[in-house]
Amino acid sequence: MDKQKNLREMPIGRLLWSFSLPSIIAMVVNAIYNVVDRIFIGRFAGEEALAALTIAFPVMMIIFALATLIASGSSALMSIELGRKNSLKAGQIFGNAITMGVILTIAVVLILQWKMDAVLKLFGAEAGTLALAKSYLRIILGGFIFNMLAFVFNFTVRTEGQARLPMFAMILSALTNIVLDALFVIVFGWGVEGAAAATIIGQFLGFLFLLSFYLRKKSSIHLHREDFRLQGAIMKSILLTGMATFMGTVGNSLAIGFLNQRLSLYGGTQAITSMGAINSLFTLFFMPLMGLQQGMQPIVGFNHGAEQHDRVNGTMKLAMIWATAFSTFVFICLRLFPVTLLGLFIDPSSPTMITAVEGLNIFFMMLPIVGVNILGVSFFQATAQGTKALILSTLRQFLFLIPLLVILPPGLGLKGVWVSIPVADGLAILITALALLLDYRKRENSHKRQSGLQLESVGKIG
Repeated sequence: MDKQKNLREMPIGRLLWSFSLPSIIAMVVNAIYNVVDRIFIGRFAGEEALAALTIAFPVMMIIFALATLIASGSSALMSIELGRKNSLKAGQIFGNAITMGVILTIAVVLILQWKMDAVLKLFGAEAGTLALAKSYLRIILGGFIFNMLAFVFNFTVRTEGQARLPMFAMILSALTNIVLDALFVIVFGWGVEGAAAATIIGQFLGFLFLLSFYLRKKSSIHLHREDFRLQGAIMKSILLTGMATFMGTVGNSLAIGFLNQRLSLYGGTQAITSMGAINSLFTLFFMPLMGLQQGMQPIVGFNHGAEQHDRVNGTMKLAMIWATAFSTFVFICLRLFPVTLLGLFIDPSSPTMITAVEGLNIFFMMLPIVGVNILGVSFFQATAQGTKALILSTLRQFLFLIPLLVILPPGLGLKGVWVSIPVADGLAILITALALLLDYRKRENSHKRQSGLQLESVGKIG
């Protein structure tokens, strides 16, 4: 209960920091693992193996999207119910989320095992990369159930104010991955199969750590057998609320798959390898923003449920300031040290480095203001505005990026592929900023009307 009191009363700056810092640490550690994973693959298994992981990445994003569909949707609803002091309803949402996660896992594994070749070819796999990508993905699918449930627990534990536990779980998982990567890839020479095995073992340990929180009865939510029975209304609410995150991630996956195809067409394996290195850096520097987003969301959701609108606005404003400051700092570092950073994945003397530097400089052009889109979508999700969140999360990929990848490259070649990314980012950020401004004005006007009615009622009583 003290954790929930903090959500309601602690000063916004301290609260946002206390929630965001553990998430940021966890996400950065996880990103470091992903970067180290690609360093091991690129340096010890070869550029073709790194290209295979780049091909498999969109499929991994779809798997990630399905996990976050359930996790983000259920946690946002649970935050609101806890803000309303309705722990019974929160437990029903949690139980339904677990059941949905198990069913979804079984369906995904069966479908991908059945159509794996077709899916990987859709995302740009060729003769040299198809077998490697398949080997990696088959092992990942074997541990998908742990990934799914770990995601659900990661989000739901955070809604109860337990920001540190997900951090410890992700650190445990990431450190396990790094140690086993070194053993399996470098010492045993297992290549992409070793990297995949290290990943699922790490996910399993992270899952066990989070599960122990509930087994030790530390949660304020007490699950009952009937909570696991699916309820249509709860399922619908979880899916609608989580759909924004899901569609945004699926859109990214499809866009990256199409991007890989265009890179292959206009730049060959060098361009795809370059994208693998750029995407690794993006993952590393993007994770603190994701940590800030994860720290912000339960605060906004809880106080929205408690109808403390000033705290909702204050949290959002402060998160935007922090995100912009961090993104600007990273942007400057990328501009000053591109070869040094890309050299972690690519031999600096390789011809691929020239392609990678050009791509990196264009790819990150909108980085200083990208937080507007990330936090904006999360805000609408946290305040149960699922439709707005869904529209904003899919604009960049479906309305802007994919059409631009069709229009620009025929005239501009490989540069047109790279340029499509910041143009799509800029357009999506502009629309998200306008949506946030309109929502802010609407809520301010509503708050003023409610205050006026309350004063009028007091006057009549007097």
